[in-house]
Amino acid sequence: MSQSVVQQLIVKDLRLHRLHILLSLGCGAIALALLQIRSEIPFVVGCVWFFISLIVLGSMLPVSNIINEKKKQNLAFVMSLPVSSIQYATSKLVSTVGMFLAPWLMLVIAGVALILGRSDIPDGFIPALLILSGMTLVGFCVIAAAAVVSEAEGPTIAATILCNSTYGLGWYLVIRNPAVRHDLLSPVPVWSSYMLTFLGLELAVVAVVLGAAYYLQSRKRDFV
Repeated sequence: MSQSVVQQLIVKDLRLHRLHILLSLGCGAIALALLQIRSEIPFVVGCVWFFISLIVLGSMLPVSNIINEKKKQNLAFVMSLPVSSIQYATSKLVSTVGMFLAPWLMLVIAGVALILGRSDIPDGFIPALLILSGMTLVGFCVIAAAAVVSEAEGPTIAATILCNSTYGLGWYLVIRNPAVRHDLLSPVPVWSSYMLTFLGLELAVVAVVLGAAYYLQSRKRDFV
């Protein structure tokens, strides 16, 4: 019964936010289509739109799926079910992360495939693409964790502003690294120690942030 309740909550969230996912995929698809045009301006616009589609989705989902549910008093449905605070936290984290991770993976894989299919784009861009995309994943997890733990607009908005205002700086610091810039022009992906360390750090931050959010939320006595 408990597992069934958690599944119901996850399915409910997926149904309510399927439009968000489709819009993100649509924007990402348009961005990838622009990248097919062999011209500088469409390439730049396509790159910007590609990451904007991920950033916007990562900013909207935690607010819409977690904060608005309480703000708009949609908890009446949840309260009618035999669900504990731990089960509620589990459903929220799984649905929110899943709804972001699915389009994120699809767009990143499509981006890698595009690079591999374009002879004029060096495959050395692949590690950089994964690192830059990984930053949007880290940012989303921070925003989602703030929403789950606080269940309030203030901390969630603060986390959103912090993450969205630091993406550009993070990308700049990565790309300006001489070793990274050199490897971008490589005909094959170069997995240097710097790249692997950065990717490992991103994955570690994701695991720690989500784990901490689940732990803190599970210690609450209720979710109302």
